Amino acid sequence: MKGLQFDLRAYLNSFLDVNSLVPHSQILEDLLSVIEKEAQSMRDFLEILVDTNLWQGWQIEPNPYKLMIVTVGAEIDRLATLKQEPAFHSKRHMMDVCLMLSYFLKQEEPKQVEKKGESVSSAWETSSTEKWQLLLAAAAHDLGHPGLINTRPYEIEQQSLDLLKTLLTREGVDSQSIKDALESVAPWILATDHGQYKALLERIAIHPPEHVDCLAMLLVEADLASSVLPIRGRLLTGRLCEEWDRPYPEKSIALRNQVGYLSFLTSLQFVSPQAVSATIPQILNNSLLQLRSQLS
Repeated sequence: MKGLQFDLRAYLNSFLDVNSLVPHSQILEDLLSVIEKEAQSMRDFLEILVDTNLWQGWQIEPNPYKLMIVTVGAEIDRLATLKQEPAFHSKRHMMDVCLMLSYFLKQEEPKQVEKKGESVSSAWETSSTEKWQLLLAAAAHDLGHPGLINTRPYEIEQQSLDLLKTLLTREGVDSQSIKDALESVAPWILATDHGQYKALLERIAIHPPEHVDCLAMLLVEADLASSVLPIRGRLLTGRLCEEWDRPYPEKSIALRNQVGYLSFLTSLQFVSPQAVSATIPQILNNSLLQLRSQLS
């Protein structure tokens, strides 16, 4: 890429091509590393992402969510100019989540399903409208994150929802569209409170699971997926330790220890058909095997 202008649109279109094979973990590592290096603006990144062939194939009319998503990106950029972003909960993390969510949703495409000979059950299947709502949730789920840990359930997640409502109102989005969007994304964004992860897994284990819980789990898994990659996972863990250094030094030290990181990875499960199709459980298992071998 040296000496050439990087074409983010072409790069994303190539990765999100429904005809492409499921990439191995190194391709995902490279993707997220390149995006972090080349995409400096959250607004620009989201504007290009929603214009990719994959997302245009899910276009709905009317589509109030496209403007909302780009508006959130612009607000993330604006907030980053006012105050230094947290080391982990930054626009880099939100780009990761939006990319992984797009990658998961791609697994529902007929050409992907045909290759694997399996279909997504109705509880997990997303409509085109829900896909756009999920991308809005992915972009906004850590909006204004203070780099702290909840002192009560859903504290920071609710703050992000409140900021999202304020932002959309300020930008002149009509009140009914705001109401519809918030009613849809609120349970998914609240589910990204990691303190609620175990309870969500238990609800998902009920057959059949509730559709709202399935969509919440899709967002949660997109939120966690980058952290299980063998190289990027270590990088992101280091950033979270840095974020916690001052407010939670004991937690930072514990997580920085390989045993602490192992404990975190061991607590995770990827249960959605989309994540399974994307081979995230295998990537997690390989990361666990590597870490355990280093500790033995």
